[in-house]
Amino acid sequence: MKQKKLSLILALIVGSALILGAAYWWKKQHSAASDAKDGAEPAAEAVSALVKTQPIGQQAMESNLIAYGDVVSAKINSLSFPQAGQLTLLSVLPGQQVHRGETLAILTSDPNAQTAYVQALTAANFARAELKREEELFALKLLTQTQLDTAKKQLQDAESMLASQKKLGGETEAAKILAPVDGVVTALVAAQGDRLAAGATVVQVGETNTLRIALGIEPAQRRMVHAGMKVILSTVEDAGTTINAKINEVQNVVDPKTQLVSAIVLLPASAAPTLVAGMHVQATIHLGQQQAWLVPRQAVLSDEKGTFIFQVADGKAHRVEVAKVNESATHFGIDGEIDPKLPVVVLGNYELEDDMAVRESGK
Repeated sequence: MKQKKLSLILALIVGSALILGAAYWWKKQHSAASDAKDGAEPAAEAVSALVKTQPIGQQAMESNLIAYGDVVSAKINSLSFPQAGQLTLLSVLPGQQVHRGETLAILTSDPNAQTAYVQALTAANFARAELKREEELFALKLLTQTQLDTAKKQLQDAESMLASQKKLGGETEAAKILAPVDGVVTALVAAQGDRLAAGATVVQVGETNTLRIALGIEPAQRRMVHAGMKVILSTVEDAGTTINAKINEVQNVVDPKTQLVSAIVLLPASAAPTLVAGMHVQATIHLGQQQAWLVPRQAVLSDEKGTFIFQVADGKAHRVEVAKVNESATHFGIDGEIDPKLPVVVLGNYELEDDMAVRESGK
């Protein structure tokens, strides 16, 4: 009887252990499945973005290009003294209007240059007198032809040295820089009292009869701009006052500072009395009628690689490089390798990356 009771107790213990083990196993499996399900949903959300798209269409547009630039003198004259010395007078300031023949600066010549000139003058006078004496001796047949030729050569060398010292300013104690044209002082390179080397630039004068405007355009837009195209200019401060001009030249080099290509406008000052050197201007370049893809402004993005849009194909966003050919307050006209069958993303594009999964709103 006692043996039977002990067997019953053991059976109950084993059965309880089996039940508890099964319950624990079922709970662990259920918890793992639930965690996997919870983790899968955020992962799916993390790789997709909600966007709004619309079809894209092409149409003929009056194509304009907006560009900005600065007004400068068409020609800058860099003025200097041919001799070394001390700048004793500088009578102009940057931006000052000057007239042809007006004194801009005075230089006191270097004493060494004056001494060298006096020595060259003395040498030339001596060689001249010596040649005259030897010509007289040659006439009396007291001198050979070789000796006479040597005297002539010595005079030529002495006169050449004298001319060189004269060009270097040794002939005068002081020299002046005169304005070569009517213009404006664009820069002062030296200051009054400075000691200058021969040929060192002192002042720069820009001619004011012709103005030069370098308009910066994107390298991708260069192929759309040509010499002869009409341009409407206005100052940034007064957009209501406009000036008609044309493109004179489109350069073939990218400015390393601005990363832009310059389109040059040359303008007679008489045709633009409101413009002066140093002004910042806005230009509307008329490109003519052009086929362009019309998209809302917010659909077009830019980064360090350039300008682009996103089109959607098979649930994924694809980056497409474009160039702006026209713009209005609400839309851009663009050009590029655009697929007309694919919609363009107009909202939600700021968070997109190339080949990223998207969910289109309303679908």
